[in-house]
Order: sequence, then C-alpha cells, then structure tokens
Amino acid sequence: MAEKTNPKLHLIGVVPNLEWLPPAVTTLIEEADVLGASDRLLTLFPKVKGDKLRMSLPLEGWLKELKTLQSKGKKVVVLTSGDPNYYGLAQKLLTVIEPELVTVIPSPTVVQQAFARLNISWERTAVVSLHGRRKSQADFWSALFRASHHSGSGFVAIYTDQDNTPTVIAKRLLGRGQQHWRMTVFEDLGTPDERVSTWTLFEAKMRKFSPLNMVVLECLKWPAHISIGMPDNDFVHEAGLITKREIRVVALGLLDLRPYHTLWDLGAGSGSVSIEAASLLPYGSAWAVERSPLRSEHIVANRAFFGATQVEVIEDDCLAAMPHLPPPDRVFIGGGGGQLPEIIKMARARLRPKGLILTSVISLASLALATKAITEAGLELSVTQLQAARSEPLSDSLILKPLNQVWLVRGDAQ
Repeated sequence: MAEKTNPKLHLIGVVPNLEWLPPAVTTLIEEADVLGASDRLLTLFPKVKGDKLRMSLPLEGWLKELKTLQSKGKKVVVLTSGDPNYYGLAQKLLTVIEPELVTVIPSPTVVQQAFARLNISWERTAVVSLHGRRKSQADFWSALFRASHHSGSGFVAIYTDQDNTPTVIAKRLLGRGQQHWRMTVFEDLGTPDERVSTWTLFEAKMRKFSPLNMVVLECLKWPAHISIGMPDNDFVHEAGLITKREIRVVALGLLDLRPYHTLWDLGAGSGSVSIEAASLLPYGSAWAVERSPLRSEHIVANRAFFGATQVEVIEDDCLAAMPHLPPPDRVFIGGGGGQLPEIIKMARARLRPKGLILTSVISLASLALATKAITEAGLELSVTQLQAARSEPLSDSLILKPLNQVWLVRGDAQ
C-alpha cells in the first residue's frame, strides 16, 4: 500500500482587490480546512467555512501550529500580502515547514502597484523593508546611497511599519541633512480608501498617514560624486587635521572593503576615510567615531554634501563608543595616542571572522605600540611605510614638498 502523504500547505499572496485572484486560487481558499492570516486579510474572506487561525506573535509559534494541522492531513492555506517571496512570509515559513510541502502563489507586490500608479519603471529602484527587521536602519541608509549615486535610479521604495511611518522617515532624512528628496505615500492601495499623495519632507514630517502605507522617495538633487583619493580641500576639516589624500588611497586599498562590510573609523577627524569608504560599501555601513564636537560637525557636513548616508557619526571617545557599535569587518584607527593598545585590544574582541584592523601612525613610539598590540591580539602583522611628496611651484618650475612619513600597521584575523 502506498504511503499516504500530507497535502501541501498553500501560501497565497493576495491584494485587497480580489479580482486579481484566479478562480482556481479562490477555490483553494474557499475549500481550506484551516485559513491562517492576519485579521485584516481574514476579513476579505468572510464566507470561508474552514477554521480561521489568526496570525499571532511570535510568528514561530503560529507557524508551528499550522505545521501541526497540516501534518494531520488538514488542507491549510496561509494568506499574506503581495509576493510572499519578496520581503514576505515565505522566508520564515520555509524554515518551519519543509519546502517540498509548500506551494507559493504570489500576487503583485505593493512596489509593483505603487510604480504602476506613478507610471515609472522601477527596474533599478532600491527597495528596503523597515517592517520589523533588526538591521533595517542600516539597510535603509545604504539603499538611499545606492539610489542617489552611480547607476541608481533616484528612487527608493520603502515598506513601512508602525514604528517607521512616513512621518518618522521624513524626520530621519531631514536630521541627516537629506532634504533633497520628494516623498510619495501610497495609503490603503487597492481599497476604496486608496490615496496617493506627494509631499516635501518638511510637509510629510507634520502629517499623519494610514497605518497601511508604502513610501517612495525620489532624489531631486544628486549629491557630490565620491571617488577614492579626492583632494583634501573637498572636505570640511580643521586646520589640516585630515587623513591626507595619498594615505587615504593606500589605506582604503589595504582595508580590502567588500560591499556588505561594516567599517569602524576610529578617531575619524573630518570623516574623509568613512566618506570615501562609503563608495565601496553600497550595502554596508561606516561608523565614524570622533570625540571632538567640532570635528564631528565637520563629518556631519561632509556626509550631507557627499550624500554618504550610510556613514553613522558617533561623537564619543573610542573606548566608550566601541561596545555599542555593531561588530566590524574592518577597523581603521586614525588616532588613539597612548590608548592605542587598549583600542586595538577592544576592537579585536569585537572583530568578525576574517576581519582586519588597520592603524595609521606617524611617530616611532606609536609604531612600537601598534605593532606590539597587533601581535598580542593574535593578528597576523604587516606594516606599510609611506613617504609621499607633493609638487609646489617655484619660479617657473616645481619642487616636491614631503608630507609626514606614515606607517600603516595591519592585523589580519585568521
């Protein structure tokens, strides 16, 4: 006798306008023994005779209950919005129920509907979800950077939640000096109460919107282009307290940054390293720690000018700030003085696997401290000595004026 197999669980994406649903999918929903969904989606199917299992938190418990019912031979249908595989429920559900026991049926996403209303292609649009995600803020700022630099479309589509409303988003953007964005808010899409409205950020921060909404941001003014090794005078800085152009180029090469990396820039000064690193971190983040209030203001000004939105500015002492930062893949130390060994030790304790620490020093005493601390931290030590000179006019010719000698001390985690 053939072994009896359990019916597949159907995960179906719906939109408020149920005309999108093919008859066969409607039949699956109507004939379900168990219909699992949020209260909002359950109200769309009042005539379903099967049991209704309202979504509850934590989701894992609710999903396990659905799995138990499915394993007992019940025909289980789960409803969610749009495409379950696109910032939806599928990823979490498929960690609880075996993929071979699940059939996913998508509907158009809210992003698709929003851009259809705008009559604009969303082919290269950066999309980010702020809906109950731990890393969502870092993802938001990097999405903003991608949209407004290089080959970005100039648009960011944002899935919101009760804590990340259009009002809150507008305030965050203005707080980071990003006023050159236009906000379109899509409320209650596909319902009789649908509303599409466009606002300046100053207008949006004063308004309230329906809890069921999505935001599209449009960049109205492109920020300054970022390249590696920009002239020192491109940055606001204090009396020459900046990692010089020549050092920046080599340091960023030695940091070996990858697109998703998290960088700590300790003793960030003007933020020049973080700003240029941003161009190498389109999906990552840079954390510029600077204890001087004036220099911190300079970093904020440089971040706004270059639109390096994924640079976080922390005005604090390095040792005080580090325990509160996300674990780094790369650490650049541009200062530290006598605290350098302790800074390296603490950074090593937080460093992710295969990470590295790079420190820039100009005195023999600091060189000795750095090399010893890197070795004691169990990192593979390497040192790069740099001696650069810049041309200056003299009469009808040029002379070379040397810059301070710098050592870049690198430690690699194995």
